[in-house]
Formats: sequence, structure tokens, C-alpha cells
Amino acid sequence: MPYPIILGGDHAEFEQEWAASGRPDHERPDWPLPSFDARDWAKAFHDTAIKLGYSDMDEGWLITWFANALMRGFDEKASRDQN
Repeated sequence: MPYPIILGGDHAEFEQEWAASGRPDHERPDWPLPSFDARDWAKAFHDTAIKLGYSDMDEGWLITWFANALMRGFDEKASRDQN
């Protein structure tokens, strides 16, 4: 599996090429990093955990966990930007 971050290249160029390709976002090599949707993160985590041999997890619970984690990160940044 390739490293999921675009390294050694121009990220803006990657974004332009990806947009022009018409491929769905979930096929990106860095997926779900550019997403702010907890459902995307929960699905990626669930799929990876299953591939690694962990037991099946409730995807609804994962969505809730990731939604809280994403918003906590958003709130932290907003708080730091105000100071």
C-alpha cells in the first residue's frame, strides 16, 4: 500500500489532476484525510480494521466517535485562532 499522503510533488497539481479525472473522492490515495465527513472516516476505519483481522464494529458507533473527534479538532483550532 502506498503512503497515503502526497509526497515529493505539488499538492495543488494533484488536486487539479484529481478534479479533472472525474474519479470519486473515496478512490483518492490520501482518503479520507481531505474529508470532514465522519461517515467517510468511520467507513475507512471500519474497512481497515476488518482487513487487519479485528472484529466487526458497529459503524454507527464509529460515525458518532469520528463526528465528535472531528468537531473537537475544529473547535480547538477555532479557539486557538481567537487568541
